[in-house]
Amino acid sequence: MARGRTLLLVGLVLLALSVLAVVAIMNLANGGNSQPPSGDAPTAVAGNPDGSTGQVEPVSSGSLDIVVAVQDLQRGVVIPTEALGTIAWPTEMVPTNAITDAAQIVGSRARYTIQRNEPIFTTMIVKSLQDLSPFGSDTAGRIPRGFTAISLPYDLDNGVANGVRSGDYVNILVSMAFVDIDRDFQTLLPNLSAGVLGPGTQSQDAVGALPPQMIVAGIVPAGDNAQIGRAETDPVLGETLYIVPSEQQRSRLVSQSIIQNVLVMGMGVFGPDAPTVPAAAPEGTAVPAGVVDPNATPTVAPTATPTPPPPQLITVAVSPQEALVLDYVNRLAERFPDAVQYTYTLRSAGDTSLAETQSVTLQYMVDTYKISLPSKLNYGLDTTDIVEPTPAPTTP
Repeated sequence: MARGRTLLLVGLVLLALSVLAVVAIMNLANGGNSQPPSGDAPTAVAGNPDGSTGQVEPVSSGSLDIVVAVQDLQRGVVIPTEALGTIAWPTEMVPTNAITDAAQIVGSRARYTIQRNEPIFTTMIVKSLQDLSPFGSDTAGRIPRGFTAISLPYDLDNGVANGVRSGDYVNILVSMAFVDIDRDFQTLLPNLSAGVLGPGTQSQDAVGALPPQMIVAGIVPAGDNAQIGRAETDPVLGETLYIVPSEQQRSRLVSQSIIQNVLVMGMGVFGPDAPTVPAAAPEGTAVPAGVVDPNATPTVAPTATPTPPPPQLITVAVSPQEALVLDYVNRLAERFPDAVQYTYTLRSAGDTSLAETQSVTLQYMVDTYKISLPSKLNYGLDTTDIVEPTPAPTTP
């Protein structure tokens, strides 16, 4: 009995020693910390320059700061630090040639004129003037890749009262006046009517005044500007009458927005490109305030600058297919100036939405705006010219 108790005590002592040994080994593995690792511990580590390890910092996928110009930079000018800033850009939309470190730009030169708030890419800067191409225009450098520039007619009445400027976005509307034409002759309807002379006709009075081509064909006009009409039976007289039009065919007008969100490259005729390097201001000795410089040239009042005439051209950047459409409409406007006309509408800054529009015709106006046709009445307005009274002469 005593011997059994002794063996049991020895077993308990050995079990306790085993537990203590396991705890000691775990403490050594955790660097002396007796607590088990937390579940929030990092699952990946990265090497530091000193050879130690640390927790991997999470990478933000929201936005990235890229370098932009905070002032206009003329072509060839040296870019200073104060001309640069940054703007947040969606990370997934940052171009591969974007610049995130302004130090890469300071001291370089603008390949072409860079507008204020425009992002600066690696393709927009050069290291020296020798890298600037002496050929090409500043305008070509501003055309978005994949687009092309085309010039169109412009006037005050259809161009937002000369309110369009370079850099704006516009919609281009076109109005066309359609008429009916003969499919074979491709001439305006209605056709002219004519009589045909039978074989052996000797009437010189009828044939002598005909054009040569009509004599050969044996065609004789039925009358001056005789037109093909239609036969109608008069309900009162019961007789058949031949009805001809009283005037030339009226055209049918339609307007539609053909191209939207178009970048305006320039208004009027383009002037010379900006100088490669801005001219330096003349050096001179500063004169203290309030002191008259005896060597100074008398100041001449500047003459009034005449107001330049409004532009007659607008240059826009469009896709190659849209350029073909505009060129076709432009040729139509040249051949039929009274039948084709442009209208430009100015878009809100920053608005890139596209609207689906419906062509506007006379039928559209009547149906959409509930326009009622006026009734035929047995009275109307007096059409007699109203003579305004002559004003009394003023005494000087």
